[in-house]
Amino acid sequence: MPTVTVSVYANLRDYTDGRSTLPLDLPKGATIRMVIDRLGIPPEQTRIIFVDHRAAGMDHVLDGGERIDLFSAIGGG
Repeated sequence: MPTVTVSVYANLRDYTDGRSTLPLDLPKGATIRMVIDRLGIPPEQTRIIFVDHRAAGMDHVLDGGERIDLFSAIGGG
């Protein structure tokens, strides 16, 4: 199972028990949408997504080892 590192900002931390960064194991071929669903974050709350410091969308497929940054409308856009 590939592992990614997810960093959440501003009010999105409400969905991660206040943690700003956490590792997440995912099935092969997982997408950003699956990450957001696994964390219990409503998709409309996530406005800006970076994968390894590059803008990405909800359907971006992950290989494992990536760093994902999730920002809400309040915290970044």
